[in-house]
Amino acid sequence: MDDAERRRKIRDFTFDRCKRGNQGFERILLQLFGYVGHGKSSLINTVMCVWYNSRYKNCANAAGTDESHTTERLTYAVNKKIIMVDNRGCSSMNTYETGEIFAQLGNLLPLDMSVGWSKGFELVDRIVEAEPYVKASDFIIPIFVYSVRHSPTPELKNELRGIFETARQLTMVVPTVVLTHMNHPNYTEVENMFRDIGTETFFALENYTEENPRRIRETDESVIQFLYEVINDAYFRADHRRDADQEMIDRKLFVLNYIHNRELMIQKINLERQRNVEKIRIAKDHRLKQEEEEKQRQKCQKLHRERMERLQQEFERQRLQAQYEHEERMRQLGNKKGKNNYKK
Repeated sequence: MDDAERRRKIRDFTFDRCKRGNQGFERILLQLFGYVGHGKSSLINTVMCVWYNSRYKNCANAAGTDESHTTERLTYAVNKKIIMVDNRGCSSMNTYETGEIFAQLGNLLPLDMSVGWSKGFELVDRIVEAEPYVKASDFIIPIFVYSVRHSPTPELKNELRGIFETARQLTMVVPTVVLTHMNHPNYTEVENMFRDIGTETFFALENYTEENPRRIRETDESVIQFLYEVINDAYFRADHRRDADQEMIDRKLFVLNYIHNRELMIQKINLERQRNVEKIRIAKDHRLKQEEEEKQRQKCQKLHRERMERLQQEFERQRLQAQYEHEERMRQLGNKKGKNNYKK
């Protein structure tokens, strides 16, 4: 199949052509998520440039560094049926930020609005408030964007394994991975990391940027292939029996349960931290008490030694005094005896 045929199939995509009809779905949401500065916005710019066959434009406000300018869930239409969503990236996948990511992936927060990082049960309130603005008719395909310039580590691998498994449970789809900066030497190592955690579908490309806007055939073909495989995957999944409204309810329950468990875990961690702090405090108090007792013991020993030294000195003084007095008496007796002998 050539590039023109793929473009036609992408352009003509509709859920109405599925074996079971649309089952309540109207459009695909390509939910881009991942770390800050890994190329989500740049990927959108590249797709828009290729799909509309235009000169490069920074329509997604992509940053030129590892920083992020994305603070909203902004949408970019490939066509009326295929929408790319630039979700806010995470600097680190901690429990609060992943809660936000899963709420975005589940399409439980409004599109084209600001995204904050909520703590406690604030995210629950935001999900409830968003109910009138989110659509169950949006078919979700998670797209994880990762820059191969960032070397994999065992800690990162474990973190991503947990995130991907949760994303799969939430959306019933294993996230597709788009690797940016594909010509970097880390590419093979990074791809192997994602394969090890169960990733099935990869796409690799060099995004167009303001610094490098010149279009090349390899990138253009990769973008069209990416979109084509996405709609094929949507057709495949939509051919099975599904219920758009029930899936929205299931995603909401999943995320609310995730938040609940997250808070229980955080409370458990905080309690454990408080217990550890209390243990440290008790140990410190015990150590200080022991140190104080040792100081008192050493002080008593010092006082006892000084007292014994004084007694010893006094005893020695008295002994010498008694010896002197004895010798003096003996001398006097000797002198008296000598005088008596002289008289005789």
